[in-house]
Amino acid sequence: MIQNYKKKNNFLIFNFYKWLIHENINIKLALFLLIFSFFAAIFTFLSFTNSLPFITSTPRLVISILTIDLLLLLFLCFKVIRRIIKIWIARKKGYAGSKISIKYILVFGLLALIPAVSVAIFSSFFFHLGIKTWFGEKVQKVFEESTSVANAYLNVHYQNIRSDITSMSNEIDNQFDFIFLDLKKLNVLLNRQVETRALTEGFIFKKNGAVIARAGFTISTTPDLITNYEMIQADKGNVIFTSKRSDRVRALIKLNKIINTYLVIGRFVDPTIINQVASVKLAAKSYNELLAQRSRIELNFYIVFIFISLLILFIAVLMGLAFADNLINPISNLIHTSNLIKKGNLTAKVPQIDSKDEMSLLIKRFNEMTSTLEKQQKELRKRERNSAWSDIARRIAHEIKNPLTPIQLSAEFLKKNSKSSEYRNYASIIVKQVSSIEKMVDEFSKFARLPKPNIGKCNLNQMCRDLLLLHKKANPMIHFSIKSNKSQIHFNADESQISMAINNIIQNSIESVNQKHNKSKKNSGEISLLISKKLKKIIVQVNDNGIGLPNSNVKDRILEPYITTKSKGTGLGLAIVLKIIEQHNGTFSIFNNKINGASSLIELPKNI
Repeated sequence: MIQNYKKKNNFLIFNFYKWLIHENINIKLALFLLIFSFFAAIFTFLSFTNSLPFITSTPRLVISILTIDLLLLLFLCFKVIRRIIKIWIARKKGYAGSKISIKYILVFGLLALIPAVSVAIFSSFFFHLGIKTWFGEKVQKVFEESTSVANAYLNVHYQNIRSDITSMSNEIDNQFDFIFLDLKKLNVLLNRQVETRALTEGFIFKKNGAVIARAGFTISTTPDLITNYEMIQADKGNVIFTSKRSDRVRALIKLNKIINTYLVIGRFVDPTIINQVASVKLAAKSYNELLAQRSRIELNFYIVFIFISLLILFIAVLMGLAFADNLINPISNLIHTSNLIKKGNLTAKVPQIDSKDEMSLLIKRFNEMTSTLEKQQKELRKRERNSAWSDIARRIAHEIKNPLTPIQLSAEFLKKNSKSSEYRNYASIIVKQVSSIEKMVDEFSKFARLPKPNIGKCNLNQMCRDLLLLHKKANPMIHFSIKSNKSQIHFNADESQISMAINNIIQNSIESVNQKHNKSKKNSGEISLLISKKLKKIIVQVNDNGIGLPNSNVKDRILEPYITTKSKGTGLGLAIVLKIIEQHNGTFSIFNNKINGASSLIELPKNI
């Protein structure tokens, strides 16, 4: 199980690496920009909604993100416009694939634009409805009434404590004569008033901070809790509300009859209610701030949405162009190659693409077709050339052969009857040259009028042995050998024609060996025949260690008529061999071997 999982992972990694190396750079760039834009859009949204994890969304951060988005948008815009201009120029110049590229731009652009516009319209509509709902009269009324309730709650406490502190101040002033000289009585009076009015605390202090009476749950010293400003306001006869703690409300008043003396009372209030009141006020304040920024919020939303829509549009167009390249480039190559073929260049090939789809198969079949056409054209030209040479050879043989006989007879007569030795020498030269011309005429006739093969049963082993026997006696300086994988190889062919073909090849090898080893004056010439039967093929290979084939353009045309490397050759020997073998549905080739000589290879079907 674990091994299969590892193999699967390795396979995926290998495929990804292969894609990364071989895939079109434009597709990789488009996919990278798509992924980057996707995360940029999410990051932008989170920054606007202050939902970024581990980071507090600040105006500077939002501006930075929007700047990155803008740069990305400008880059995409530049890439798309640049590609469109290039395609437009290509279309003006009539380049292959430019028209279909424009169609792809339009298709991918519409595919991205239609959903983007639809989403934009519906999103704007629903966003407007949402904004209208959030900032509607009902919501405003709720916040206003909540604020009013919170203020009313606090006002009740303030009014009650105002009434209490005013009454207590009057009571102390009324009892001034009774309590003036006795602070204990002042404490008793203060405690009674605090208990009667259900107050949490109460104390009387001098302007210098000295506390002269205290009642209730007062813990801290009063001057630390009262500011100078509050005491100045109290000096003016006002009741001042002051509280540094969230669990009570306090009031401050100056006593009239006791000089520079102040009364402070406080009543406990549930801190939860106080906090809720504060929260209501804070929420109302935030709501009012948002209400004031309503237009800006809507504008920001539309800007961000247009931003993202344009990103999607440009990326869609860019991806469309990138994927179009994958299709258009092979099509452009096909069109370009077909134009070359139209002009006659059948060697032109379409570059193979690294994929396993129909386009790759189409290119493969197209290249196979051009290869077949090239081969057929070569065969046609070859046949036309052979036909032309056959016609020329036939006419030459006819025109030359007619005067040869009387010339030869006349020369022999002069040689026989002339008393002058000089004339006899001239006559001998004429007879010799006429014999050479007759030999050449015979070759012309064989090449021009090679009869159709008369198919019969042949013994290849015996045929080759007989041929070598004749050549061994005529060329004792050359070592001949024959090897066969069968003791007897029988096949169907025209025995005389096949024998002529093999004999021509052996004769060529003999001339090549003599040309090389006569110069070195060593008896090291070798000619070997290898004959074999493999499946349905008969194979004859003649190897020699002669001069081999020349390293020139003649090497590739050695089998064509009248192409020869010999000073006295007609260039028809190998052409006749090729013609005989082709008439037997076989193949014939000649090439240099490893022993610096030449090898001739005949392959014939067992049954024609």
